[in-house]
Amino acid sequence: MAGKLKQRQIPFRYRAGKTVLHRVPAGLKLLIVMVLSTVAYVSIYGLAVAMVLLLAASIVARIPPWELLKGTRTLVLLSLCIMFLNLQTPVIGLITALRIFIPFAAAALLFAVTTMRELRLSLGALEIRLKNLFSGGHTKPRNVAFFSLSISLMLGFIPRFFELWETANLACDARLCKRGPRRLFLLVPLVTERMMEAAADTALALEARGLGVGD
Repeated sequence: MAGKLKQRQIPFRYRAGKTVLHRVPAGLKLLIVMVLSTVAYVSIYGLAVAMVLLLAASIVARIPPWELLKGTRTLVLLSLCIMFLNLQTPVIGLITALRIFIPFAAAALLFAVTTMRELRLSLGALEIRLKNLFSGGHTKPRNVAFFSLSISLMLGFIPRFFELWETANLACDARLCKRGPRRLFLLVPLVTERMMEAAADTALALEARGLGVGD
């Protein structure tokens, strides 16, 4: 099953490599994703720039651009609804639909070239610098990067969700379950339960390391 999952290219999954994008600091890449996502909504020119930059970045990372859009079936339906509601101004509807895909593709590229450890360490180093800057260098040595840890854990659940979803979906394929609404009623509760279990395991691991909520 693991081999089949790899062949299906799970969305938001890390892809090992030695490209320029793999070597860029994780915090900087996260910032660029946020900027591109914002710029795409500012103007039509910003959208065009974001699309060109994403295309160039995917080429540099040696990832086919269309693979950044895997797992966007729901977004496609949403985009079609937006375009349908803008029949009088189809161009505006198309632009709005395209803007929806920019944050998704940018985030997919981020996770494809960045490990969660790199992201956590980069955000942690930034948080420590900021705390030292505003505290005059009197930062407590323990749990100084708690906020960045929380952010990285939250982001880490995104690829985890897609992995669990693809695993459950593949299991349904193996059991010849038909695709459609009925499969969704089977997958959603199952994946939700697995995500809750993963969150509970993460919370226990953090508590065992002295990083509980109350710290």
